[in-house]
Amino acid sequence: MPRLIALVFLSLFQTLPAFAACGTGPDLSHLLTPAEQAEVAAEEAATPNGTGTLWKATKDEQTVFLVGTMHLPDPRHSKTMEALRPILKGISALYLETASDGEAQMEAEIAKNPALMFTVSGPTLPDLLDDATWAVLRDGMATRGVPAPLTAKMRPWYVSMLMSMPPCAIESINSGVGGLDMMAERAAKALDIPVRSLEEWQTLFTAFDQIPYQEQVDLMALSLMPDDLSEAAFTATLDAYFDQNHARAWALSDVLGKRIPGMSPDRVEAESARMKDLFLDSRNTAWVPVILDGAKDGPILIAVGAAHLIGEKGLVALLENEGFSLTRLPL
Repeated sequence: MPRLIALVFLSLFQTLPAFAACGTGPDLSHLLTPAEQAEVAAEEAATPNGTGTLWKATKDEQTVFLVGTMHLPDPRHSKTMEALRPILKGISALYLETASDGEAQMEAEIAKNPALMFTVSGPTLPDLLDDATWAVLRDGMATRGVPAPLTAKMRPWYVSMLMSMPPCAIESINSGVGGLDMMAERAAKALDIPVRSLEEWQTLFTAFDQIPYQEQVDLMALSLMPDDLSEAAFTATLDAYFDQNHARAWALSDVLGKRIPGMSPDRVEAESARMKDLFLDSRNTAWVPVILDGAKDGPILIAVGAAHLIGEKGLVALLENEGFSLTRLPL
């Protein structure tokens, strides 16, 4: 997921204030209206393969394990790792969205080419936003450890990404502990199992570049939410993940989007569909040949963001379309 870029970039900053543990506060249950709760439930029910974190796909002599990850640290990952350890001992390779060597390449390239993340010429964000919006953005980024001069030059999509996470989540990124994907990579390397990337690190940057710059600015301004709501949404997303209800996390983002002033329901649905196509469906489709090729050498484990598993174009459905039999495994 795009949060992988945040993991790399934020590792450069160690100036964050201390915040309470993330995901332990109140969730959205007391904030959603009955109509919103019904909308979330309906979207959950309509999503194919909307639940389940660990899957086994088999076809003839080929075996592919799928695990939906969450890129942020959480002590509850230990339960999932217990299920993954025996699987890791029997695989020929672990595949991640971007393995640590790819993230290192990304970090080095950002250092060499700041234009990947920053506006190096022309108007900056304070020039493009009204004073009130810039003040909200500036203060919100400051609580996330990013000073105003740096925020001013950031690409809008990256600011949106950081602002979508509460300050406590940014602190957890900087802890260096890592999420389930990093834990799986460490365990695989300890067993001398090859760790490979499903895609080049540039893939996400290319996807973001398909959104026109002014649209990025507009969406960034429209999507700002108070930190208390951001943290409640984050708690709900974490709870959905550990409940193995990955369709719920996506549905919550759609419902919350419709609360944003200036965002009509039609626009929210259109933007959600665009994000899903750019960052989930198109990447899933591109990964399938890599997965099929890797499975020729023996059982493999695919560890990717949990949202990549669900839906008609999720990896579970795409492997079924390739003739694999899918079984959800217990955690």
